[in-house]
Amino acid sequence: MIGYPLFLNVQGRRCLVFGGGEVATRKIMSLLKRGAKVTCVSRDFSKGLRKLVKSYGSNLQLKRVKGNRIALDNVTIVIAATSDKEFNTRVVEACRRKKIWVNAVDDPKLCDFYVPATLERGPLQIAISTGGISPLFAKRLREELEKVIPRSTGSLLERIGNIRGKRLKGKA
Repeated sequence: MIGYPLFLNVQGRRCLVFGGGEVATRKIMSLLKRGAKVTCVSRDFSKGLRKLVKSYGSNLQLKRVKGNRIALDNVTIVIAATSDKEFNTRVVEACRRKKIWVNAVDDPKLCDFYVPATLERGPLQIAISTGGISPLFAKRLREELEKVIPRSTGSLLERIGNIRGKRLKGKA
C-alpha cells in the first residue's frame, strides 16, 4: 500500500499551481475553498480562472510564464497541471530539490501526493483514492456515496458538535 492518508490544512498557506486550463481551475478551486492562498502560473488562463480572481481577490494571483525559470519561493505544495509533460517533470524535479510536496496531474509516478475524490457533507469529508491508478473509478465511487449519504448529514454533525462542545465546556 502506497500513500499515507491525511488531511492537510492549507488555510492561509501559499500554494502554487502551474497551468491555466480546466484541470488547474478545479485544483485551484479546491484549494481556495479550503482557505489557501494560490498563485497560478501559466501562458493562458481559462475563463473560469479569471472569474475566480474576482471572487477570491488577493487569495488568487494569476501570473504569466516568464522565461524558463521555475520560482518556488515560500510555498507549501505545488501542483503541475499543464499539458506539457516535460515541463511538469521539470517542476517536479525543482520541487524535490527544495523538498516541496508536488502533484503532477495525470502522472502518478511523479506525485508526492494524490488528490482524492472527495465527498463533503459539512464537517464530514470522505476521501477516495486509487493511488493515481484510476481517478475515474474514485469519482464514480464518490458519486455512488453521494446518493446514500444525505446532504443533511452535515447539519446533523454540526449540531452534534455544538452539543458535544457545550458538554465539554461544562466539564472543564
